[in-house]
Amino acid sequence: MTRCTGFESRSKYLPWSWLAVGAMLLHVPLAHAVLGGQQDTIQSDQIRFKGLRSQRVEWQMTTHEISLADGSGIKEYVNASGQVFAVSWRTRLKPNLEALLGAQQYASLSAAALDQPSGVASMKRQQSVRLSNLVVHQGGRVNAFAGVAYVPALVPTGVDADALR
Repeated sequence: MTRCTGFESRSKYLPWSWLAVGAMLLHVPLAHAVLGGQQDTIQSDQIRFKGLRSQRVEWQMTTHEISLADGSGIKEYVNASGQVFAVSWRTRLKPNLEALLGAQQYASLSAAALDQPSGVASMKRQQSVRLSNLVVHQGGRVNAFAGVAYVPALVPTGVDADALR
């Protein structure tokens, strides 16, 4: 007759609990720069997009450009307060706008797209959305997508955000 110490009954659940904890740790998303976010997270975008990053300091803003291996590029524009006020892209594949804009700004864009008459958004190759808290201009075709998105309240004085590319 074998005596049960209690360890045997718990041991069959132990590996599964460690797997669950490990999965939760692996699922923690990397912080990444988004509209309105701080510039110190731009490096995580470079890692996520697997690109080379360059930086250009200009009057009233700093431009961080991430160049990808396929020739695509993403630019993140930072104001003097260290906030990302605009993002632009030129990519071969349609970009993940939720990753570029952030969940809050993406939700605003999605809500604005729902307000358009049905069928209109799907037929357009160009889309412009101008809200009080978000402006997005985007368009594209196969192997060539481009756009710019910005938060009007964060744009530095004297910078024409519509001219960013």
